[in-house]
Amino acid sequence: MQRLLVLGGNGYVGQNICRAALDSGKYTVTSLSRSGPPTTPHPCLAADACYVLPRRRESLTGSVMDQIEWHRGDIYDFGARDAAFAGADVVISTLGVSGTHDASMGQFFGDATIEAVAAATEHGATQFGFVSSAQAGAVAEFSSYMQYLPLYGFLRGKAKAEEAIRHSFPDTHVIVRPGFVYGPRVVGPLTLPLQRAGAPLNFLSTQCGRLSSAIQAVPFLGTEATSMVPVGCLGEAMIQTLLETNGVGGCTLSGEKIRKFV
Repeated sequence: MQRLLVLGGNGYVGQNICRAALDSGKYTVTSLSRSGPPTTPHPCLAADACYVLPRRRESLTGSVMDQIEWHRGDIYDFGARDAAFAGADVVISTLGVSGTHDASMGQFFGDATIEAVAAATEHGATQFGFVSSAQAGAVAEFSSYMQYLPLYGFLRGKAKAEEAIRHSFPDTHVIVRPGFVYGPRVVGPLTLPLQRAGAPLNFLSTQCGRLSSAIQAVPFLGTEATSMVPVGCLGEAMIQTLLETNGVGGCTLSGEKIRKFV
């Protein structure tokens, strides 16, 4: 089996990617994050979780958490980084935070993934996956007005990271560009049912004829609204595309393509 390293594997998206990787039966999974294992795991890491990949609900036995190797540290902690990256065949970065206009903040998170690309190359990884943003492609194309948006710093960081990944892994990268990612989200003692907002909004923006067309025509909002994805689909899309495209060309998945992975 290949060794998979998920940067930010204890986060909302990262945990779902870890679960999809384990369910595939093709990877041993390692996570590197600042806080180590999640204190309150997402439901997808429960041994009986089945909403992520229903057809494979019997593929895992025992504690899912115990099947993931958890490392504590960040990409600039060279000791922890080298320990986590050693022997990794595939690296996936989920690094990022809620957007901000502050360009330095966006550059920090863009630079963190760029640093991860350099480390992956140094340690001989053969594939790189990245969770980007539905708006990343518009940053360069419409920079004249995008720079005034509240999320510009964050999105510019994502776009810079995409450039570095395509340069270092031209034929073996997978970049996913979701909008709002919805599903059960654990925040402290609470589990927020984000799917109750995300699923209806996704339906309105993609399946309601003229209303959907009107939403899609609104700059920025239209792209975001049509790129909403269930978190389970995102994990599955990343893992299955890495498995299917290894060495046959890089791939960028839009929200529409991500939603096909159910």
